[in-house]
Amino acid sequence: MLATARTRLGAIAAEIDRSIAILALLSFISQVGVSIMLPLLPLYAVAVGATPAEVGLMVSVFSVTSTVGQLGSGFLSSRISARRQMPLGQAVYATGNFLIATTTAALPLITFRALSGLGGGLTIIAERLYIARVTVQSRLAFTNGVVSAAASSGSVLGPLLGAVLALHDLRVPFFVVGCTATVAGVAAFLFLPAQRHLPAGEPSAAATVMPEAVELVPGVEAPATPAVEASPSRWEHASPLVRLAIWSVAFNAAYGSWITTFGPYSKDVLGQPQVFVQLFFAPFGLGAIVFGPILARLADRTGRRRMVAIGTVMLLSNIVALIVGAPMIVLYASAAIAGGGLAAAQSAWFALLAVATDSGRRGRSFGLVSALSNLGVIAGASVASSAWSAIGLREGMVSAAVFLVLAIASLALVPSDRARG
Repeated sequence: MLATARTRLGAIAAEIDRSIAILALLSFISQVGVSIMLPLLPLYAVAVGATPAEVGLMVSVFSVTSTVGQLGSGFLSSRISARRQMPLGQAVYATGNFLIATTTAALPLITFRALSGLGGGLTIIAERLYIARVTVQSRLAFTNGVVSAAASSGSVLGPLLGAVLALHDLRVPFFVVGCTATVAGVAAFLFLPAQRHLPAGEPSAAATVMPEAVELVPGVEAPATPAVEASPSRWEHASPLVRLAIWSVAFNAAYGSWITTFGPYSKDVLGQPQVFVQLFFAPFGLGAIVFGPILARLADRTGRRRMVAIGTVMLLSNIVALIVGAPMIVLYASAAIAGGGLAAAQSAWFALLAVATDSGRRGRSFGLVSALSNLGVIAGASVASSAWSAIGLREGMVSAAVFLVLAIASLALVPSDRARG
């Protein structure tokens, strides 16, 4: 059995080329810093005097500026390569976090968090565009899963470091994430390879999926094909993106609700110490490492839409465990399951998105759909903070579960993709 596991791991490793391996390493470095800081962000906001409404505003503003960054990445993709956008995004993100470490009031915190969102949005889309341009279509979900798993490895290490760093001063984690973003940005600029040439017969995700134009040769009559069939309507182009975006909006709304309430909910409702808030992110990362690449590889072979649904259900199991106040061992076990589900769902969704777009419009499509998805974060944060203020923290957490149920239901609008392999 051990030999079989080693054989499978060896087969997975053999499918990872140099460009993806380096990108995965950069994702790991960056995520170490993010996972040190992110669990403590609402607690830090409360410590500097932020109200529930201001905590929700902080989450929403980050999403707004992240939207700007994502749109910017998409529209700049024809002028600045994704490989060169990543260092720029990391530089802006690092600056925002260095400034957060100096703040002592809610308003500057919200302002500097907005700056971080701009850099984060630019980096997210640049990373996914780079993956789409160096990966064959048949391995899109797997490749996204590898990068997500590497980032999740950082999510395991980061909370362990954060639990120690935040013992005496909550500002230290923000300084550290500024440093890790700086290292990732410099490394991306120096070491990330340019787009490679794929073997013949293996189209990349960036290869056009549009029918080729008919060349009119003198003396040869053109086929009697109606113009409308040769040129699909604007809705035919947009429809797959709109359907995928609906899931992402609901999914991100769940995240907005969760990240707004999780820290205070854990301390005030579940009665857990601050270290629990930090360490809870570690099993998320561990689950993504263990289950993410396996499920993503399975998605490429059996259907990506189905894996998006399965991953969302796995994530929902953890939200339900938090709401009912399950025993500690159940909370940690469900967090590991949710981490695998998160990695699988996002990897399969990005693969569906890449296939649904053509090369000429991929940058803009990625930027527009991801930017639209950020509206979900704003909605989720607003709903959760309102429920927190008017009713209680538990109701804010319940809103995250409701949004995940809506996300699962929305997949009925997405056509089933053909099983592969």
